[in-house]
Amino acid sequence: MEENLKILKEIGAQKIHKDTHISKEHVQAIIHGSVEGLHPVQLSGFISILEREYDVDLSELKRQAKEQLQRVASSSERKVFVAPVKQKNNSIVYTILLIAIFLAAGYYSFVYLSSMATTEVSIDNSNIQSAQKSIEIIEKIEEYASEEGVEETNTTQAVDTLDEEVSLANTNSIEPEALSDPVEEPTAGTKTLKILPVNKIWAGYIMIETNQKYQKIFTDDFSMDTSKNWLLLFGSGTIYLEVNGEKKKYSSSQNMRFKYVDGVFTKITVAEFKELNKDRKW
Repeated sequence: MEENLKILKEIGAQKIHKDTHISKEHVQAIIHGSVEGLHPVQLSGFISILEREYDVDLSELKRQAKEQLQRVASSSERKVFVAPVKQKNNSIVYTILLIAIFLAAGYYSFVYLSSMATTEVSIDNSNIQSAQKSIEIIEKIEEYASEEGVEETNTTQAVDTLDEEVSLANTNSIEPEALSDPVEEPTAGTKTLKILPVNKIWAGYIMIETNQKYQKIFTDDFSMDTSKNWLLLFGSGTIYLEVNGEKKKYSSSQNMRFKYVDGVFTKITVAEFKELNKDRKW
């Protein structure tokens, strides 16, 4: 698979993006083997496009995508549960409702028969008001019965989301690097290290002390912890950084590598990067 990835690297992320309309950030992640941050279904589609367009074999990446999809699906099945249906006993509510209806009907019959027995028909406002109160009582009981009915079944799905920042697997990247840039000496009281994306950019960064590796597609400014020592890897193109309070611009048609050690920021070669990264190119 390394030979096929080398072919894609030689073609270049910009050319592949133009030919396939796959975003440049995703292309860079694939050709560097940093696919853990991509959704497995989306990754499988990109791999199929690249195989068809450039006649390369990326079956190993397809296998990784399939295994990742199976892990996500298995995790989803374990997390999904159905809340039990809670049944309530509504016999008391219905009994109260029937008694109220019976009393109201009896009262209405009594008033009606009494009015028929008299020779003079008269309107008794107090009776009308009492009947209205009875009807209001019935309506309130019906409303209560409706609100206290059987609860609906609630189904809750709990599926783990992948964290935006994912530890990366080791990958190989074979590009020559320019000689190291001059060291950026920190100014007192202004120790900063920020990634300032103008457009979406992909970057990998490694904490030197623990060798913990991360990758992320940046769209907003990102401040790194200047109390730690870092190795940074960017793809080809143009990047903007803020180093110890000063904005910097770097451009290259190849991958760019940097180190930030004890507040000092330096562009480094592949050999220097490997020396600080346990002899690994990533």
